[in-house]
Amino acid sequence: MSERIAFVELDFDGEANFVSWDTHEIDNFLDHIDCIDRKVRWSERFEAHAVERPQQNPQRSGSFVFEFGDIRSLLANWGYVQSAMSISDPTRLMLEYTQAMMGFLLFNSSPKTIEIIGLGGGSLAKYCHRYLPGATIRAVEIDEDVLSVSDQFCIPTDSDRLEILWADGYDFVTQDMRSTDVLLVDDFNSDNEPNQLSSTSFFRACRARLNPGGVLVSNLCNPQGRNQPTLHRLRESFNDLVTVPVEAGMNLVVFAFADEDAPFNLEKLRLIARDLQRVHPLRLSALVRGIVPDAR
Repeated sequence: MSERIAFVELDFDGEANFVSWDTHEIDNFLDHIDCIDRKVRWSERFEAHAVERPQQNPQRSGSFVFEFGDIRSLLANWGYVQSAMSISDPTRLMLEYTQAMMGFLLFNSSPKTIEIIGLGGGSLAKYCHRYLPGATIRAVEIDEDVLSVSDQFCIPTDSDRLEILWADGYDFVTQDMRSTDVLLVDDFNSDNEPNQLSSTSFFRACRARLNPGGVLVSNLCNPQGRNQPTLHRLRESFNDLVTVPVEAGMNLVVFAFADEDAPFNLEKLRLIARDLQRVHPLRLSALVRGIVPDAR
């Protein structure tokens, strides 16, 4: 099977004149979370009576909601931020990797169907619901605790355009008989859990589920250098991949294409990005500038 792998470094600062993102706000939030995480881990390791995590039931190891300034977040322990929302602007994509995942617009700017595996705080679902009014969105979440706080993240209720399902993502992709134009996989998985959503059988089912011209976008949360086995399984299932390192290399966003030999016309993508930025508050031109398709 032939393959094309492109490694893309996003330079979001290059688009600062287009969207005035307050990067200091999210940076301060992440620094605050990291500081709490260090204090909690130190206390648990060295102190007789460990400090209790703020606003968290110490008996509960699952997701919980935490606020800092204008940011409301969904956390899985203190070391993992699943979602972050601006309370004053709930559809704004706060985290870099979510902005990168919307890069599928470069390849399909008006999908009719979008499926999301891993609803979390609903960042991608809310953005697609607002900015892609012609799309039908199906979002799948396995964690009932996450679904129970969806109202705190301003996620729209079910409608003709949005369907939220409490289900296992692997079972949904492999057993549901529908198809989709875009499949976004943003699943949080702790280090000690086996993850079916990075298996060869899952990726093959993803490709079979995509309509012609379809795009799979997968967010790999492992630190840089630990994604090679998953990338290998993706290459076994898709001919063409584009990878986008984000969040200082802690996330790797992968675009995989249903069609054989998907075309990468960089000049055309530049024009598409320029047009899209008239209606989308995303730095798509920065993404295009970094794409360098590998030679076959």
